[in-house]
Amino acid sequence: MKNVEKRSRTRTALKNALIDLCEEKSYYDITVQDVCDRAQMYRSSFYRYFETKDEMLREIEHEYLDMTRELTKTFRDYDPAADEAQRAVYLRELTADMEYHMKNERLCRFLLSPAGDMYFYQKMKESLAETAMRYVRKNSREGRGEISYQVNFFAAGFIDTIHTWLQKKDLTPEQIAAFMLNMLK
Repeated sequence: MKNVEKRSRTRTALKNALIDLCEEKSYYDITVQDVCDRAQMYRSSFYRYFETKDEMLREIEHEYLDMTRELTKTFRDYDPAADEAQRAVYLRELTADMEYHMKNERLCRFLLSPAGDMYFYQKMKESLAETAMRYVRKNSREGRGEISYQVNFFAAGFIDTIHTWLQKKDLTPEQIAAFMLNMLK
């Protein structure tokens, strides 16, 4: 059990070091040695867990996306005609999602910024597009060719709203969740 805990702490320390460094300089200028120095570990420790810093970043991104999907299970089947009880569930899920983004603000700001990782942005956009596609297919009066534009508009807008909110910090997680939910009416 102690080895599992130690591995987890080491992996977390390395990931946090990368996130810290991303606030200081471009991801592409960060070396494995920089990560190890920040985490106060030897390079051999890094390579015990990751082959490259890109592999570590992908793991961070997948964990992040998995958690946001977990937090918004019901919202994935959003129905604008839902009753008040279901809308309350949507609001709780979106609020939990926004709280998660806020808790991981440094990482989220980096990943969603123009200087962030396009792979992550694309994966998040695809995840949001799945939800949007279900919604648009149910509710669109537009032709099929225009659905892709609506889905892209929704997904990109959702991501940019989160990024802007994390920069401004002017609303609570519940307020931004309610705003986003109201935009979908």
